[in-house]
Amino acid sequence: MRQKVSKPPDMVTVSGRIYPGEDASERLISFMRIFQAAKRSAYQALRRGEEPGKIVKALYLRFFPNARWCQWAVEDARAVMESQREQVKMHVSDLEAKIQKSEEKLERAKDSLRRQGIRARLMKLRSKLSYWQGFLDRGEVPPAVFGGKKNLILLGQGKLAKEKWREMRSSAFFSVGQANQKGLGGQYGNANTEIMCDTVTGAFHLNVYLPPEAEGEGAERRKKRPSRKKEDWVSMPLQVPSRYRSLLSRHLAKGEAYSVRVIRRDGRFDCLISFPLGDNTEVDRTLAMAGIDANPDVVAVTVVLPDGNHKVSRCFPRPDLVHASSEKRQWIAGNLAQEVATWLKGLGVTQAALEELSFAQDHDTNRWFNRITHNFCSKLLFTRLVVALRKQGISVFTVGAAFTSLIGYFKSGADYGLSAHQAAALVIARRALGFREKVPRGLARMLAPEEGCRHQKMWGKLFGLLQAARRRARQEDRLFRRWSSYDWVNYMFAGSG
Repeated sequence: MRQKVSKPPDMVTVSGRIYPGEDASERLISFMRIFQAAKRSAYQALRRGEEPGKIVKALYLRFFPNARWCQWAVEDARAVMESQREQVKMHVSDLEAKIQKSEEKLERAKDSLRRQGIRARLMKLRSKLSYWQGFLDRGEVPPAVFGGKKNLILLGQGKLAKEKWREMRSSAFFSVGQANQKGLGGQYGNANTEIMCDTVTGAFHLNVYLPPEAEGEGAERRKKRPSRKKEDWVSMPLQVPSRYRSLLSRHLAKGEAYSVRVIRRDGRFDCLISFPLGDNTEVDRTLAMAGIDANPDVVAVTVVLPDGNHKVSRCFPRPDLVHASSEKRQWIAGNLAQEVATWLKGLGVTQAALEELSFAQDHDTNRWFNRITHNFCSKLLFTRLVVALRKQGISVFTVGAAFTSLIGYFKSGADYGLSAHQAAALVIARRALGFREKVPRGLARMLAPEEGCRHQKMWGKLFGLLQAARRRARQEDRLFRRWSSYDWVNYMFAGSG
């Protein structure tokens, strides 16, 4: 049975900046306040279980008489709710892993003071787990603080001005793309936030439709639907980074959909434009495949020939990624992804595979290790790699992450002289090409003397034996960091005959 190969979401986001005049700036700020209020109302309604259609009608009567803006406020609120659901699952998974790790440390600890500290930590972790698990059991999502929980605490302490708090809660609006709708200038792709490109100068402009407030209430207000007049639009210059201009121009020329999010930060207006790159190709098993094992401190890339054999491999170390600040981390991840994509493009590789994202992390009880293995850092690197590869014309695929590092370590690393991460990347590439990884015969005899045992089951058994052997080696104070796969096999099956 071949492993399932899928594709990550096909979307790229271009970060630009708009420069509205004084009057346009005031109108945008006023509209952001209304949009964010509608979004918060939609979020609370979704938490109560109301249907999106009824929520849109309620927003239409209460905030602005434009069905599209109401729908997009609901969609933005729904995205927040989905993010909250994923966050709850991530917290539960992380806390369970931390509790297991702490319990293992408690078994090994002998000092009474150390055992007391571990027990206190376990009580704290179990209390947190009970809180987050409650949302899963009840099928609910936790309340969201629009503007940030930390900022709300600072506001209560008098360390944040009310004007700044209001600005944080009313600083953006979002518009979903529609390929069959056009704006003020006739450009297809988005009905209310239209991007125009001057074919002569190459300059971009953003046109935003701001619906006027309608008078009346209820059915009377619904009858007075305002027509889209020219004076209801605001037009402003849009600055796009040079490396994205041709990409955005080609997408606009096709007349396809694009979404726009405008955010106000420190007096400036950032414009985030999202659209698909059109990566719809399937795996070509007659061409080479690149496997990428993305880790927070190093990215390993291995190119595999169509017959499954190793061609070339390289590591891209970035140890400063996990220790940098948030903005610098994004910059480092972007440069790293661009370096990987450029190298593969130079080799003539046209397809690459990564592991599917998983929220299961190997946590410890120290903050340094948790920072390295944090989910958000892995997701950031994964997203940057996907976008950078697609910009270079390289098709991207994802495969299951089960036992890739284990298989590479025990099967491919020693044969090709690869590191653990490079060997895992080789397994990822072979899995994307449809190859099955069989357990070596000698190891298979030790794992399953009886015939008919599946190889995937034997890899799972080996994984469990290796985890138990590592715990035993720690208890025996063995220096196993430089052990090879052969050393581990001898240690695991010592005395088994």
